[in-house]
Amino acid sequence: SAMLTLGDIVLLEQGDLVPADLRVLDCSPNMCVDNSSLTGESDPQKRKNECTHDDVLETANLCFFGTQVPEGSCRGLVVKIGDDTVIGRIASLALSTDSEQTPINREIEHFIHIISAIAIILGISFFAASLARGQDPIVSLVFMIGIIVANVPEGLLATVTVCLTLTAKRMYTKKVMVKNLEGVETLGSTSCICSDKTGTLTQNIMTVAQVVYADGDDNLRIQDTASSFSKGIRTYDPNSKAFHQLLRCSTLCNTCYFEKYYEDEASGKKVLLPFKKVRQQGDGTSIEEIVWTPIGNASEGAMIKFAHPALQESLGIKDIEELRQKNAIVFDIPFNSKKKYQVHIHCQSDDPAKDTDDRILYMKGAPERIFIRCTDFCASDGSIKPITPEFRGEMTRLQDKMGANGLRVLGFCMKKLPYDTFSADYPFSDGRDEKKSTPNFPLGEGPFIEKYANAKASGEPLKDDKGQLLDPPHEASGPGLVFLGMMALVDPPREAVPGAVAKCKTAGIKVIMVTGDHPGTAKAIAYKVGILWGPTKEDLIKANEDNRASPGDPDYQDPDLAQAIVAPGWEISDDMGHDKWNAILEHPQIVFARTSPQQKLVIVGHCQRLGHIVAVTGDGVNDSPALKKADIGIAMGIAGTPVTKNAADMILLDDNFASIVAGVEEGRLIFDNLKKSICYTLTSNIPEISPFLCWITMDTPMPLSTVLILAIDLGTDMVPAISMAYEDAEADIMKRPPRNAKVDRLVTRKLIFLAYLQIGIMQAMAGFYAWMVVLNDYGFPPTVLLGNPSGTGMFFGDQTMYCKFNGGQYVDFDGRVDPNTDPTVSPPTRRFPLWDRGDAGFLEKCTYPQKLFRGRQAQPKNSFKYREADTYNSRTFGLAQPTIEAIWALESKGFYEYVPWRGRMSPFWNNKWVAWNIERSEERLAGEKAGTLGRKGNVDGQLIFMAQPAGLYSACIANDYDLTGRKRPHKVGAYSNLRNIVKGANGFNLEDWEPADFSNYGDGSQCVGKLNGKRSYNQAQFCNGGYLDDGTPAGHQGCAALDNLTANVFYCKNGCGIDCQQVYGPQRNDDDVEQCQNVASRLVQTNANQHAQAAYWVSIVVVQWADLLICKTRWLSIRQQGLRNSVLNFGLFFETLLAAWLCYFTPFQVLGTRALRFTHWMPGIPFSMIIFIYDETRKYMMRATSPEVVNQATGQVTRVPGWIERFTYY
Repeated sequence: SAMLTLGDIVLLEQGDLVPADLRVLDCSPNMCVDNSSLTGESDPQKRKNECTHDDVLETANLCFFGTQVPEGSCRGLVVKIGDDTVIGRIASLALSTDSEQTPINREIEHFIHIISAIAIILGISFFAASLARGQDPIVSLVFMIGIIVANVPEGLLATVTVCLTLTAKRMYTKKVMVKNLEGVETLGSTSCICSDKTGTLTQNIMTVAQVVYADGDDNLRIQDTASSFSKGIRTYDPNSKAFHQLLRCSTLCNTCYFEKYYEDEASGKKVLLPFKKVRQQGDGTSIEEIVWTPIGNASEGAMIKFAHPALQESLGIKDIEELRQKNAIVFDIPFNSKKKYQVHIHCQSDDPAKDTDDRILYMKGAPERIFIRCTDFCASDGSIKPITPEFRGEMTRLQDKMGANGLRVLGFCMKKLPYDTFSADYPFSDGRDEKKSTPNFPLGEGPFIEKYANAKASGEPLKDDKGQLLDPPHEASGPGLVFLGMMALVDPPREAVPGAVAKCKTAGIKVIMVTGDHPGTAKAIAYKVGILWGPTKEDLIKANEDNRASPGDPDYQDPDLAQAIVAPGWEISDDMGHDKWNAILEHPQIVFARTSPQQKLVIVGHCQRLGHIVAVTGDGVNDSPALKKADIGIAMGIAGTPVTKNAADMILLDDNFASIVAGVEEGRLIFDNLKKSICYTLTSNIPEISPFLCWITMDTPMPLSTVLILAIDLGTDMVPAISMAYEDAEADIMKRPPRNAKVDRLVTRKLIFLAYLQIGIMQAMAGFYAWMVVLNDYGFPPTVLLGNPSGTGMFFGDQTMYCKFNGGQYVDFDGRVDPNTDPTVSPPTRRFPLWDRGDAGFLEKCTYPQKLFRGRQAQPKNSFKYREADTYNSRTFGLAQPTIEAIWALESKGFYEYVPWRGRMSPFWNNKWVAWNIERSEERLAGEKAGTLGRKGNVDGQLIFMAQPAGLYSACIANDYDLTGRKRPHKVGAYSNLRNIVKGANGFNLEDWEPADFSNYGDGSQCVGKLNGKRSYNQAQFCNGGYLDDGTPAGHQGCAALDNLTANVFYCKNGCGIDCQQVYGPQRNDDDVEQCQNVASRLVQTNANQHAQAAYWVSIVVVQWADLLICKTRWLSIRQQGLRNSVLNFGLFFETLLAAWLCYFTPFQVLGTRALRFTHWMPGIPFSMIIFIYDETRKYMMRATSPEVVNQATGQVTRVPGWIERFTYY
């Protein structure tokens, strides 16, 4: 074809492919082409050199590129080549059609927009709130990132990919190859399937479905041939003589033959193939397939496929070739579309020249052309008997009955030609060479001879369709023939198709047949497979006429109310108005026949206009534009052309419509499983976000860190979320109506409501409960954490905590009680630093010293060293610091340093905390990450000013003991809640407290003025009890007065310890003296909160057990669905094992996890049980209050949603 150009002459023979679009110049009478790849017609189309139709696809004088010549020969003129051919234009149309965005793509994009907006808004809000609280910008940024991370389901991408990949893999086992992964979900959203007929709904295998011959009572009966049309039932009698003659006629009056060898590539020899084999289809059913390829006309191919095994069984003949060899052909008249019959004359040996037996004429053709020629019939015993009027009426009745079932009926007859008349040298002729209109041998032309004579006698001789006088008939053609019977051929529906169509109807999916075949054939097949099941308008009109019913009569049926319609292509057009299209598409049962490629494209477009998600199937080139336009295009793998396969999103490897329904179920399953995975992932958002809300709004310590949020989202939740992709379909998946893309989104309000405001809140309650249980176990009851305006959230773990005790007792490391000190009126001593509740003691309130000194927004000088008081100045990075005056204010109202005895009993306690060498790194001790002391160098000095200082500040000393008017115009803000908590204790107001009440600073100095709790001071002196080499106090001369008052700072000879030898004054500068500090209060807070955060995190894992189980189903109970998902079962085990591994494997504790007590895994279990019971109850009530109803008109099963389903079914 590459060498051809316009105007070239091409000769075509049987079996050739047409190399270009040709106009037929001349051809043999039996010339035909197979246009099935172009129009979908399974029957070969006759060609001749006359234009018969304005439509190029309908006219008989054109042959199209890519089609095949199964029979005949012709000479043609090249009129179109390359892209200008009909197939080329269709291919160009397919390539120019824009692909639609897939529904799953739209849904994921919609979800991303929603979740991104929520995450960004919350992230920015928390960032701003954190900055407003005075938090470091970097820390605030980390919080913002944590909030954003908490809202984003990181496992979604992996889940979507795994879902689509697994489904594609499962689909391949069902003989469906997915080219576009997103297309599988699109198929699940499908509400309308526009299916081709040939090869998709049918087997594309022309088959002899039924035969008719005379039985033992000389009556004609329809007999089944064990085809799929009759579900494998066989009723014909292989021993009947009449059947034998019918079989011989169908084999000998036939030019088709088998290609039954294939060439072995290794040896180069031809190897005989088996006649047939059983092929497994994608839906699990099997189909018997003829392996030998028939060459020639499809109808004749069906006959020899039926005849080959029947000849062996009935006549003991090996195959059709043996029969033909033993009955050599003498003369033939090829099939002619005008005469509609074919004639073969055979001898009864392999050598016509030597055979002296009678010749036998065999004839087949259209039944009406056969019936009129027959005067006798072959009885079951082989005898010849005359045809009676009743017998002839039965012939016609059975023909009509089989035709009404969509079968193509052919009649068969024969005639013995006596050798005496028709010898070996008899010049058989069709009459044309003798100027006769009929052959020169018997052909049952008696009625025509009589008609010709009568016309001639009347003076009005017969003429042909061109107006030319007909030649006279040959006298020898008059004798009647012997009727043998009929064969009914069909391209049978696939066995699984009716059930698949019924499943589509149940699922609310409209199935529309769109074919290029004849309307009558399309209608018959549509009724067989269930696409049509009610009468059409024309059927009702005919029924009314037959019943003589008029409007108003009881048996009158209004044709306008017909539910079914068969719309031929010539009745629809591209520019037809929307009203007319709507009138057609509103029918629940639709067949479009004789459609062109452009019309198929328009049909798809109008279905999409009405809101349908459209899937289109096809195999021919004519289908490719519609496949490209559709939401999902499905090509046939066997019969499909390369152009069609390129345009499609998926390919049916077995060309089976039932595989599409399996794909619909898989697509719905994808959407279901994505919903479940997202719901599972979103439920943990609330317990991840709410700790930040509490930290911001309730001033609590942080219950969950950003790193642990990541450990949930990228660790424990990842495998369970992905495991949803492996979940089996729920039982009702194909009883639901197709998804309404405008309402039933991937993420809906009901899903958000369930995930956030129901399950999410329960999970958050479990987390907070576990967090508070652990903190309480380590000495920090909820009264310390909640409802306490003390800056707890900002200072917890960074500063020493001061509490007002109601009872209780001070104890040492071994639990011995201090008998001399009352915790309600005196602070703890160094010997007895721990507070124990005793029998009935409790904490009234807790707080932190007021940060009354705010230094300059500048970095200290390079010479700064946190251990040397002289290097401190007013530069503190703008960070406020507590003062000794604020500590004295607390102690004056009964607030004393708090180190809980329960903290001492914890697994993280270290006795060295009470007397810590500040030159040692806190980070090296049991992995405490909050340590600020002992850092090498002072590069990051900002951390020093954010935590418990290595000494204390005094506002009075720095201001010459006069605070009058000495304040900085900065609001203390979140740092300044002390006045409120102290005011709450016995009505004390910090602003009323005068430092002069403490008249002795150690040297008898008095401070003038009042403290101001609303404003910070811009000057304060840092004192740590140190001395210079010259013996003067480090920092300020006044610091010497605070040697014994410097809070939690003391000096020990020969190393720090609870029983160390303390030194005072200038001796503190000796080489063997170390500066020590009591950091126990701060580090107990730090470690207790770390364990509490780990418990919060573990509780989320525990409640996610229940969440994973409830998300397995949206409708069914877990008992009905079962636990067959092994990947999900592994996910439960995996997240538990990973949580334990992160907690107890020391290297992973850098994430913030801790080795929890086993009992601290328990708080989440009751909440997990509550979540499971709650959701099972919700689903049970949904099922109980939402009955199912079947729509009798469409077969669709719909659910009448009850109140619970309407508000909670996501």
